[in-house]
Amino acid sequence: MKSKFVIIVMLLCSLAGRVFGQEENVAQDPRENSRLTLNPEVPITGQPLELVYDPAGGPLEGKTDLVGIVYMYNFYRWEISDVLLKQDGELWKGTFDVPDNCAFIAFKFQSTFTLQPDTTDNNEDKGYMFIPKDVVGDYLPGRYLAWGMFRIPSFGEGAGNYFSGNYKEITDEALMFWVDQETKHYPQYGRHFFGIMKSVLRKMYGENASRGIAHLLKTMESQADLTENEYMEISHTYCYDLKNKEKADSVDRVILEMFPRGGLARFNRSFTLNTVPPDEYFVVAEQFRKDFPIAEWRKNPDSKGFVYSNFYRELAVKYYKESDYKKLEEILPEMDMVMLNAVYKKTVEYAIRKTPIPAETFVDISKRFIDEMIRKVNDGSYMQGLQYSPRQAEELARQWLYYYISVHAQVAEKSGRYEEAVNTMNAIEEEQRYLFYPAGNEAYVASLEKLGRQAEAFEAMKGAAGAGQMTPVIYDKLREYYNGLKKKPATFEAWVSSLKPQSEVEKIKNKLRAKMIDIPFEPFALESHLGGKVKSASFKKNDIVILDFWALWCAPCIAALDGMQMAVDLYAGDSSVKFYFIITQDEPNKEKIDALWKKNNFHDMEVLYDANREGKKSRDMVYKSMFPGTSGIPQKAILKNGRIRYLAEGYGGSPSGLMDEISYVVEMLKEEK
Repeated sequence: MKSKFVIIVMLLCSLAGRVFGQEENVAQDPRENSRLTLNPEVPITGQPLELVYDPAGGPLEGKTDLVGIVYMYNFYRWEISDVLLKQDGELWKGTFDVPDNCAFIAFKFQSTFTLQPDTTDNNEDKGYMFIPKDVVGDYLPGRYLAWGMFRIPSFGEGAGNYFSGNYKEITDEALMFWVDQETKHYPQYGRHFFGIMKSVLRKMYGENASRGIAHLLKTMESQADLTENEYMEISHTYCYDLKNKEKADSVDRVILEMFPRGGLARFNRSFTLNTVPPDEYFVVAEQFRKDFPIAEWRKNPDSKGFVYSNFYRELAVKYYKESDYKKLEEILPEMDMVMLNAVYKKTVEYAIRKTPIPAETFVDISKRFIDEMIRKVNDGSYMQGLQYSPRQAEELARQWLYYYISVHAQVAEKSGRYEEAVNTMNAIEEEQRYLFYPAGNEAYVASLEKLGRQAEAFEAMKGAAGAGQMTPVIYDKLREYYNGLKKKPATFEAWVSSLKPQSEVEKIKNKLRAKMIDIPFEPFALESHLGGKVKSASFKKNDIVILDFWALWCAPCIAALDGMQMAVDLYAGDSSVKFYFIITQDEPNKEKIDALWKKNNFHDMEVLYDANREGKKSRDMVYKSMFPGTSGIPQKAILKNGRIRYLAEGYGGSPSGLMDEISYVVEMLKEEK
């Protein structure tokens, strides 16, 4: 029976085999990878592998803190891991333990475990790819399959983000050849790549693949001791590949009888939660937890485990809304880091940022969330297939943890728990403490002041300034401190700028320079909230005009106005820099605008009303002329001499960061000859 997998696929792949037979040698000569050498040259499974990486002449030359990311095919399962490297002169060295069943291995190098590196080295898309052997010198099952799948990322298996956007994939026929080689050499393992063979046939033959898939399915059904995952693959094949729902249903009945607490039963039960009356939901949900404990699934994961994510998010949010914090605390230990973050965002973060609910009503449950996140920060739930390595997943989880720690500091400070706010923020190492949430920085400063720790509060203000994560309150406090100095630097703005690492400032400026444009805009004349009209034709030569497109219904737009006020204040004495706030895609409501401006003490921020396009009633004429093809706001446009020189969409969340962005662009435009 086992050999049938070979016979069937060989018949389907015979043409590919004749065309691509010259690709028989799958292992790349390690010596061709001039920047990477291995000891031993051919990796041996179950043994340490020494790496020596020489960045000279490559994209990482001169970079610091180099690390390696490892992609592996380990008995028909893709995995990803990390390699720590230590510098030794001009070289970087590390050791990696090759897994016992590793049939394929590929390395990629970058600077630190950053999630979005600006530069990586994968040997100019040729790859640092190797085929290991076991201790007796034999290759392992999966090597041909991995060699083919990895080099065709669009197939959706294996490569993750290994290759660049310019990588030229191998052909479908080449992939078919490698599948053929796998079935020839390792027929006894065909059941482990049944799904991949189906996908290859569909990719090659489209709708005409059904006959080959039917043959594969028949062979698969004849295998002994099928697992539930294999039965579910058979059911899926009948339902979606062969369009035989009746047969799929019959297989499902077998699955439910054989595995009454398995993945399919869990999946089916999860749907009942969407149909129960609200007053019965908690009873049914608790029964689901009892019948399908997530701890048991984690011991032996199956393909239907994704239902837990939706289940716990919904249950936790419902408990929060019911203020049943005792039950919510009970399920927190069962949730992974991704679940915890998602629920915290919808509950505590939303409450403190968007509602007038007193913080003291939810400060305790907020602290419980943070404590659980700290325990789960390295649980790997952010790995998401091969998108992130374990260290990268932990880095992403830690960034979210630090952000929510900063949110909790705000909750604690608003609750009068100043010591807790300070201790919580101090859990973040100082070099990263101020990077995540300006309102949390403000709460930290306020708590230190309430505790009489003025010197620490001042250092925290400087830290927030250095990170570009100040609120207007912190900015004003720093100004007060500056005004009290006996020996002042030249200007307050220059002093604040000196608090920022100049290397980081240059990075930001370089990114902004790369976004600078030089295109014309259509002249406009718009009604002003103050009366009269503002005409673009009246702008003077070398005037720099900042347009902020916003709407009353747009929460991010309104949140960004604090930062825009800071930018307006920065240039209050400079008549060559003008700001206008164009309300777009919205009917201007004078009373609401006045109320918003009064509530937030906005001043010197002139509002203009966007006009209707001909035959339209959407009030987006100027907006559409500058941002065709989109409707997203907030948007910023910076103009000079009848040209658009800079465009930006969205709001990053930092008032002072937005002020810096505007000021950097303005100063670069002023420096132009």
